[in-house]
Amino acid sequence: MSQFDAAADRLELPKILHRIQFYASSDLGKEAAESIEPLDDIETISREHNLVSEMKRVLEGEGSFPIDGIKDIRASLQQSTIENNLLSAKELLSIASTLQSSRTIKSFVDKRKEYLIQLHALTSAISIFKEIEFNINQAIDDNASVKDSASKELRSIRQSIADKQSAIRRTLEKILRATAEQGMVRDEIVTTRDGRMVIPIKAELKNKFPGFIHSTSSTGQTVFIEPSETLTYNNEITELFFKEKREVERILRELTRQIFLVVEQIRQIVEILTQIDLCFAKARYSIEIKANKPFLKDTGSLSIRQGYHPVLLLRHHRDSVVPLDIEVGASYNTLLITGPNAGGKTVALKALGILSLMVQSGIHIPVSPDSEFPVFKKIFVLIGDNQSLDNDLSTYSSQILQIKKITEHADVDSLVLIDEIGSNTDPTEGGAIAAAVIEHLNGSGAITVATSHQASLKAFVHNSLGMENGAMEFDQETLIPTYRFKPGLPGSSYALEIAQRLGVNDSIITTARGMLGEQKAKLEQLILDLENRSQLLQQKLSNTEGEINKYKELSQVYETKLKDLNREVRDIKRKAIEEAKVIIDRAASTVENTVREIKTQQADREVIRKGKEKIAALEKEVSSLEKDISETISSDRDQSIEIKLNDTVVLRSGGQTGTVLTMPDKNGNLQVAFNSIKAKVHISNIKSVTKKEAKKITVSASFISDKPYTTEVDIRGLYGDEAIEIVDKFIDDALMAGLHRVDIIHGHGTGALRKRIHSFLETDHRIKSQRFGERYEGGAGVTVVEIAE
Repeated sequence: MSQFDAAADRLELPKILHRIQFYASSDLGKEAAESIEPLDDIETISREHNLVSEMKRVLEGEGSFPIDGIKDIRASLQQSTIENNLLSAKELLSIASTLQSSRTIKSFVDKRKEYLIQLHALTSAISIFKEIEFNINQAIDDNASVKDSASKELRSIRQSIADKQSAIRRTLEKILRATAEQGMVRDEIVTTRDGRMVIPIKAELKNKFPGFIHSTSSTGQTVFIEPSETLTYNNEITELFFKEKREVERILRELTRQIFLVVEQIRQIVEILTQIDLCFAKARYSIEIKANKPFLKDTGSLSIRQGYHPVLLLRHHRDSVVPLDIEVGASYNTLLITGPNAGGKTVALKALGILSLMVQSGIHIPVSPDSEFPVFKKIFVLIGDNQSLDNDLSTYSSQILQIKKITEHADVDSLVLIDEIGSNTDPTEGGAIAAAVIEHLNGSGAITVATSHQASLKAFVHNSLGMENGAMEFDQETLIPTYRFKPGLPGSSYALEIAQRLGVNDSIITTARGMLGEQKAKLEQLILDLENRSQLLQQKLSNTEGEINKYKELSQVYETKLKDLNREVRDIKRKAIEEAKVIIDRAASTVENTVREIKTQQADREVIRKGKEKIAALEKEVSSLEKDISETISSDRDQSIEIKLNDTVVLRSGGQTGTVLTMPDKNGNLQVAFNSIKAKVHISNIKSVTKKEAKKITVSASFISDKPYTTEVDIRGLYGDEAIEIVDKFIDDALMAGLHRVDIIHGHGTGALRKRIHSFLETDHRIKSQRFGERYEGGAGVTVVEIAE
């Protein structure tokens, strides 16, 4: 019996295990899922989570895993060890199916061993028995019958049986026709009784037909007689059937012997396949609830980010469940959650407990992956009514006995969860007991989370070191719980407010407030005021964020409009330049013609000079206009960077210097020559420097390859393994080229290829970081990779 059994039952862990059972493909996996128990060894727990993560990666990336064909053959294996025992054809067929499944799984994982590290370590212990598989499948058909081809002897025996049966049938049909003409047969058919061929004879004529009576019909009107002429034939067939049975048994015994010789290796295979099927079921459950592996640690704080109660997810859609954000064990070890009834206190307490149990059971949990969970050696849970009529224990007495056990055994490696501590007795004494208990638990180093309505307990926690108040939020206007946890503030029970809203007489409410006592009333009013102010501030913050988003959207709209306006200006100026050039060309032609005429007519040289000066002035004006447009275009592309052709630039992410070969395109990308290498980079990743400054920059020695190289690779339309192989080589080439930043274009699609690439990059030591591209870089259809130096 595990030390976590009581906690698991109270926190409804079996409901989660039942759901995981649903996803197992074999009886072995279902049995293993039902038997899952929390562990307290971090290495084993981490290994279990990694196995699930790897299996989940396969299912999400490839859509399937070859898990079919696993049978529960444990009893058959045990039978094979008994002397002179033989396995049935059906049992042998199940063994062959299991061996084939293990071989398929091993091959599948071997091909992906680079990133299925834990699964490969598990399947590497699988032994392959192709010969046994072949022998069983060669001897037994899909209907679990021994084939004629199982042995030459069996084929010969069955052929003899068929020949004898044909001969008997011909003889019986001849006899049947003769007796039918005499009106002795009930039906003109040859049938069998006890494996022997017989003829149906009318009961009143049985004494007139020579032969052996085997049976009568249910009505007694027909007797089934074996004619004396076929007795010898039938005896021979019976003997052949015995020979067939002995040969079949010999074949099955030989196959059983082959199983016995490797029974221990097959048992190991069964154990491995059980683990794999359980891992498969956990992974499918993880996908269903959108779960993650949290950060695991030996000790320390428990931090849940965007955590969902998994039992609630079995009954409700994820969008209708409010996530929990809670932390305990960092600046304080003890947390007291207060608030109204049905406000979510117990649900939060249970969520914290069941998520911890699931983590230690190697099950992914519905939380953000940056959540942190320590490994607890003990988990104590006191939730619900523990009243016992058999032992004459009241609810309070039962609770105190449980608290006694908890205080005696809780330590620094324990998680303690107590619901409604100090209740079911006098409030004053109950509050005092509760305060003393949580003080003791806080001193023991245990992480303790308790819920209560006791006002005195809220004040005690507020004034104690290592303890903190927290509340489940309640909308004061609607008096409806929001189910959001708020740390740092105690919560009000809202007993009087709810009673007033539900129509209780005002005089009763007034009298009740007076009976609370001045100090209690002030405390409750203070809590209400604090909660109200907190909700107002939260509302203002939400409104402010909405306004900020609105202004951001407006800013984007205006920015787009400004770009469109600048584009129109550029188009107008470009058109003006083209028109001006036409005018200049026409004017130049006219002037040249005029000059020619003047020369012909021996005109004054001064007139010619002035005409040429006018043409030159016009050309200068057009050139100035063209330069202005060029600068405007460059400025529009990146107003913070001025780049011209042949400029010397330095790569921001790598430090290499190069020369600008092309102006930026509409996406801000341009071509830069780094020594003899031409690369496409974004304008935001370079800055202009003087040649003198460039000489002072130290360039990586690896950036000396003369191999032509691009900084991006397009893998759209490829399958997972093919894409991984191309990306792997691409990163090798980028490293040799000395590049520090490359782009992988995988497109949007279903997201499967993107997930596969991201999973590969996460485990690659060559990669420093990865991110989706900005909008100008291709957005989520592109992954920008920074390569480690």
